[in-house]
Amino acid sequence: MPAAPNTISISIAPAYNKSIEYRDAHSYHIPTLYNTGSIGAYNFVRKPAFDFGWDWGPAFAASGIHGSIELIAFSSPTLTGAYLAQEATDNGFKLKITSQFLVPTAGGEGTLTVAIPEIKAVNIQDIEFGCGPENDGDIFEVSSEIFVAKDQIQLWWPAGGNYGPHKLYNVTFDFAPTGAECSPDTPTSDSTGASKDGKGLAPDSNPAAGNSAAAAASPASADSSGVDVDLDLSNGLNLGVNLGDLVDFNLNLPIIGSILGGLVPATPSNPGNLGIPKPNNPAITSTSQCSSLQKRIGFRTVELVQEPLPQAIKSLFGNNTGFNFSQDTVDIDGILSAEGWQWAMDDKGDWTMFPGLDPNVKGAVPESYYFRINGIPIYLKGANVIPMTVIPSNTTTEVINTMLTAALEANQNLLRVWGGGLYHPQAFYDFCDEHGILIWQDAMFGGSHYPRDPEMLQNIWEEITQQAERLSWHPSVALWCGNNELELSYEWPNNTMVRSNRNMFVTDYMKNIQTVRKAIKKVNPSSIFVSSSPTKGALVDTPEDYQIRWGWISDPRFGSVHHYDYMADCEDFRTYAAAKFASEFGWPSYPLPETYAAAMIPETDWGVGNPMNEFRNRRTDVTPQFLYQYGLHFKLPK
Repeated sequence: MPAAPNTISISIAPAYNKSIEYRDAHSYHIPTLYNTGSIGAYNFVRKPAFDFGWDWGPAFAASGIHGSIELIAFSSPTLTGAYLAQEATDNGFKLKITSQFLVPTAGGEGTLTVAIPEIKAVNIQDIEFGCGPENDGDIFEVSSEIFVAKDQIQLWWPAGGNYGPHKLYNVTFDFAPTGAECSPDTPTSDSTGASKDGKGLAPDSNPAAGNSAAAAASPASADSSGVDVDLDLSNGLNLGVNLGDLVDFNLNLPIIGSILGGLVPATPSNPGNLGIPKPNNPAITSTSQCSSLQKRIGFRTVELVQEPLPQAIKSLFGNNTGFNFSQDTVDIDGILSAEGWQWAMDDKGDWTMFPGLDPNVKGAVPESYYFRINGIPIYLKGANVIPMTVIPSNTTTEVINTMLTAALEANQNLLRVWGGGLYHPQAFYDFCDEHGILIWQDAMFGGSHYPRDPEMLQNIWEEITQQAERLSWHPSVALWCGNNELELSYEWPNNTMVRSNRNMFVTDYMKNIQTVRKAIKKVNPSSIFVSSSPTKGALVDTPEDYQIRWGWISDPRFGSVHHYDYMADCEDFRTYAAAKFASEFGWPSYPLPETYAAAMIPETDWGVGNPMNEFRNRRTDVTPQFLYQYGLHFKLPK
């Protein structure tokens, strides 16, 4: 790079305009899910779907940067991040911890120490990075392996049953270039980006064998010094940064997009921006020769048990194949015969197989669908989490903690991060780790099918890789899910384009879903993955292949369901879906008066059927549903 001033420019095009442009340029029509007030074609840009309007919120689809920007200057290899793969064994846990480095053109060498101080586990490696122009901006990865015996640790347990503590352990990373004297007071970044004092650790136990450095691509730039920033809002957003001359640097944009949203087309250099959290680091950071990081880890196992029902019943109940209703004083005949539960039990309360299915045909016998944590079946109670504010920059730590505390007070122990929204900030996952709330993590795809051209697939790969790496440290993240309701969408009455071209859209869908799954499994092969919410599950789920079960999505014999029946009594459990796992359900409701008061005038706007009140509803059919539900339980005013 020349010594004269240089400029970095960031251009963010209007998200709405670009989504329409990409949709119209695509080789065949892919429909977009629309709700009242929706705009654009969200499935053609990697931007939160709700930004373009949903049945609970407005359409803004604005564009901008709502996180910090880091300019990292370095003259020696510098730690920038790390991710975790955790594998349970009979007597402990095998950890593969991958440290990530920026390396200058001149290369470098030094000592990497990865440690879990509380249990005196440590891995020390001497590392040599080669020199060459290919170093510029690339991320280099170094693997450290540590084995932790069960008797060294306390397991991490979920809330909701006095199972045990939500124990977390600090993991420290220290890199000392050869010949450098690293002060124990050198600032270090923890998992949220906050500054801490990092201290190197002496080898208190035998270090595990480590792997050599390996490169993984990520383009960047060269030398820097004095920075001038110019903004141009006349045609989208243009950001100009005037750079001088210093040492190697990397420009890191942790968030582009979802508050003021959006982005430019899906390209390999634009890996998506659906809510990557805001670090607390200054906008420009000059690293010292020594660098440090700190993360946290919780030790736990997660199993999604999808066994043939007879086998699952034996696993859960042993020789007791059901419930002895003959000793129960409550008359349960109605539940078994009239209320639809006969699909699961006979008139004696014994669990039965479904009639007419051949148990010799693989995949034909009904299956269980429940979770075991640390080998214990856990009854899960929870809700879906949509974006907590329409403008993501308004989602403060206080807002997050208030919402999650309410979930705990409601005795919830699983929250599903809904796929039409965004990946939540670090504070969300930290709270869940500390309080034992399990997370069902959707990838950010919702309601509509997505293109499968090479640029989109590369974009998806990079986005999911980044998020899987970031969330790999959180024991609360129990499983990954590929999307929200794409498999269900084949049954929507108005989705005629998809149904009439089913084979083509299934091909698109499987290409996208296999890309998401491969990216997650590359980061952590032991991650639990389900293709969609809801889904009928997988017929083939191996490292080499993944094939899902197609069919009626509400079939209670397999997988999960979404339950919406707005004209059934919401307080009558006998109307609920006869399913083993409901990953989404609900009924519409009016907001709290305090919420309405901020935008409406009580005396004139709050009446049922009032134009302003109806304008605030994102569904045109919702008022009759409200009145019907309320009429089942209250005497409504005339």
